[in-house]
Amino acid sequence: MPRQRRDGEYVMRAASSVVAFWVGVAVCVVVVGTPIVRGDGRMLAFVAGPALLLIWILWVLLYRPSIRYDAARAIVVNIGRTHVVPWGRVVVVQQRLSLDLRLDDGRLVRAIGIAPPRRPGNVASNLDRRNRPEYDYNRNADLLEGYRIAAPPTSDPVTSRWDLIPLTIGAVLVIAVVVEIVVGV
Repeated sequence: MPRQRRDGEYVMRAASSVVAFWVGVAVCVVVVGTPIVRGDGRMLAFVAGPALLLIWILWVLLYRPSIRYDAARAIVVNIGRTHVVPWGRVVVVQQRLSLDLRLDDGRLVRAIGIAPPRRPGNVASNLDRRNRPEYDYNRNADLLEGYRIAAPPTSDPVTSRWDLIPLTIGAVLVIAVVVEIVVGV
């Protein structure tokens, strides 16, 4: 379900991913906090790097993927890539295993962080696409359809870019953990 970020802008991400991210962060805080409480600097030096790397991995895979949208555009944040899509370029919004934005030039922008709505039950039954009143498979797509319909046609470009800052932070953390393992702090 979308959450209002600021006036007129909303953020949509999978709630299950957010919960899993915060559980992972809590576990890492306990793992790093234990040597701090015990005053064991050697153990703290041993667990701090891998814990930070794990938090970064969880952030990139679970928390960061989202769609931020307003009346003018949708910003699709995937793992390592961000796409800025003006609504006037979107032909159709479809909910599959991810949320797909089909563009007027035939390209597809896939928002991998937006899971399909699920009804209670086992995982296999969640893939059932039959229309039932208690289970609307296309609910996320329907939330965005109003923006797509209301947008005037535009020739504004769809831009895609690598997320250099998060990827650089991850590379630095990986190098730090490898150095820690090789040197043996």
